[in-house]
Amino acid sequence: MIIGALAVAWLIVFLVLIKGVGSLGKVVYFVAIFPYFMLTALLIQGMLLDGAIDGIKYYLTPQWDLLADSKVWRDAAVQIFYSLSVCTGGLIAMSSFNKFENNIRRDAIMIPIINCATSIYSGFVIFAVLGFMANEKRVCIADVAEQGPGLVFVVYPEALAKMPVAPLWSILFFFMVVLLGFGSQFSIIEAVLSALIDVLPRDVQRSTGKTILFRAIMCSCFFLVGISMTTQAGIYILTLLDQSVGGIPLLVVGLVECFALQWVYGTERCAEDIFRMIGWKPSFYWRWCWKFVSPLVLTFVLVMSFIQYKPITYTKPDGVYEYPGWAVAFEWIVISIPILLMIIAGFYNFCRMGGGKALKEASKPEWDWGPASDREPFYQAPESSESYANLNERGENIAMSYKSPYISSADSLKGNMHTPHINTISANTAKQAGNLSSNNNGVLNEGFQF
Repeated sequence: MIIGALAVAWLIVFLVLIKGVGSLGKVVYFVAIFPYFMLTALLIQGMLLDGAIDGIKYYLTPQWDLLADSKVWRDAAVQIFYSLSVCTGGLIAMSSFNKFENNIRRDAIMIPIINCATSIYSGFVIFAVLGFMANEKRVCIADVAEQGPGLVFVVYPEALAKMPVAPLWSILFFFMVVLLGFGSQFSIIEAVLSALIDVLPRDVQRSTGKTILFRAIMCSCFFLVGISMTTQAGIYILTLLDQSVGGIPLLVVGLVECFALQWVYGTERCAEDIFRMIGWKPSFYWRWCWKFVSPLVLTFVLVMSFIQYKPITYTKPDGVYEYPGWAVAFEWIVISIPILLMIIAGFYNFCRMGGGKALKEASKPEWDWGPASDREPFYQAPESSESYANLNERGENIAMSYKSPYISSADSLKGNMHTPHINTISANTAKQAGNLSSNNNGVLNEGFQF
């Protein structure tokens, strides 16, 4: 039964992502908006229950002593990373489909605010019901509050069962949970699939059938991996992987990204790139945060996580389960895998590109970076079809990279172009500079000679 539900879930993921972002965008509107209506309905219902005010008071009362616990800081950072899809590839994958002039300044400010506001709003919904549960059981709220899956699948359903019209609220609640799960799953899987498809051979990328088959194969593989979590030991495996993947690796990836972008590529160059995109250059405050504050905060949380590390445990109804030594060793293996992959890939490229050249290349943008409108090249035919065929085999082939219509038979156009080599310029730049005309030697009169 559980395996069947898992199969249906992955089938839905595949169908939604069958055409990538094109099909995902149509589903996200409903998946992202509907939970807000459900949260509002649950909040109204929860506030009408006895003890709800006590739960809200408990929620809003700070416990300052917990600020000395590095686990709280780490969990807070991981929560932000997860909810914003930071350091997991989701932001990069989704934003790569934006227009070049998209207002990233607005998005970078509004999305975290909406995200944090949603988390706070959800807290009211949860603790109003927890206050009701504590009142029913005549216990402290801390005794009914749980972390992880237990809160969603044990405590909250128990509270829903005591509400008026319990079946209706239970159906709506779990429907909301399913939508939230799918919303996260869609973006995470699309980020993985987009990255893998980008390194596939070009004929696979340009074939709709082959990309759909690839997506089906990958979703099937993920389904097979997920079967391990449907067993009796599934909750232990889930807890182990959740605490392993979602902690130290994300902090390390975030620290490396800050270092690579702000210290290798350069804060000033990054600011200039943003200015080119939206006409606004980040102020000193933003550049200071990117270059110093964020790396220092991440480093502090990461170091304290190592210093105050505690072996993984799982809280059960009848006590606390401590993982055996081999499971703890497996936890560190899982933590090490993404970190080692970064180190190995970085060292490989450093050696392959000749050491200093790798850093030099990393400190400047890609050769094709810029608006899509500037990547509509103007072509003049090469001297022969053979020389154009050789050009097609180059990795930086402009025509193939931009997927623009390109000359299939260069020899047939020689009589019209009279050009001994290929000239490539931006169509927009050419229009701004003036009318293009070529003389008998194939040189552009407006000064565009390449």
